[in-house]
Amino acid sequence: MQAILSNHPTSAATPPALGCIAPIFRGPFLERIARGAHVEALLELADSLSHFRPPSRKDILSDWFEFFYRLLLEKYRCEYVYKNAIATKLFLSRHSLHMSFMTDELRSAGSRADVAILNGTSTVYEIKTKYDSFDRLDAQVLDYGKIFDRIYIVTTGPKVDLAMQALDPSVGIIAMRDNGALGTIREALSNKQNVHPGAVFDCMRQGEFCAAVREARGFVPNVPNSQLYTKCREVFCSLSPAVAHDLMVRQVKKRGKGKAFVDLIDKAPPSLKHACLSFSRSVAMANAITAKLQEPLI
Repeated sequence: MQAILSNHPTSAATPPALGCIAPIFRGPFLERIARGAHVEALLELADSLSHFRPPSRKDILSDWFEFFYRLLLEKYRCEYVYKNAIATKLFLSRHSLHMSFMTDELRSAGSRADVAILNGTSTVYEIKTKYDSFDRLDAQVLDYGKIFDRIYIVTTGPKVDLAMQALDPSVGIIAMRDNGALGTIREALSNKQNVHPGAVFDCMRQGEFCAAVREARGFVPNVPNSQLYTKCREVFCSLSPAVAHDLMVRQVKKRGKGKAFVDLIDKAPPSLKHACLSFSRSVAMANAITAKLQEPLI
């Protein structure tokens, strides 16, 4: 099993086969689907979980993902379950793919956001499953406060009291219920007046920070390309925190998806929404995955 699917940590109480499910919901496995190299791994995984009655080989690939996801939801709520709940219940159900953007690529200092949503503002979701500790939470919240307007911790019900005690009242708390729904325990307060323009600037790509500086000041520094980052950053850091934040949001959310990727997200089963939202390899791969999800496994 481990030779076919990438390693995934499990708790001592988690059957190893359940810990091997999560990797099929990641980008590298979607690439394998696009290449048609996924069947053997899924059959091997299903064989190790045969007592849960996996789908027939003639069932479509989407049904196979729904089966494996149900096992995660019921028996091993790893990080992907939380990410997918955010994707389906807090993003896709509320926002347009053409006007908003969800990503796990934004980093501040030593912390990388589990999920960030950019629409009219920016919201970051830090996930703490039952298998995670709060050891780094203070540092993560401090890092996120440098770039995001609203900060939420998404955790399991039994950890809510600990989160309430450990976190500043400005940090929101969301709990995953027994049925997989997300319930807001405490709303996050706006933080964009406190962000650090330098950290905000570093969230953007070159084309984005040039556009942001042009919007703010009416020009982009006329310097050699080797100096562009430094000079644009100097200009950007002269802006107020709230203005810098809003400029970044307007630019980064333009990274949205092209038609092939939107089709993939739309046609993917509920279990696979986050994986498809995060997938950005090639149009050909996106089209191939979309087609294969509706085909029998064999």
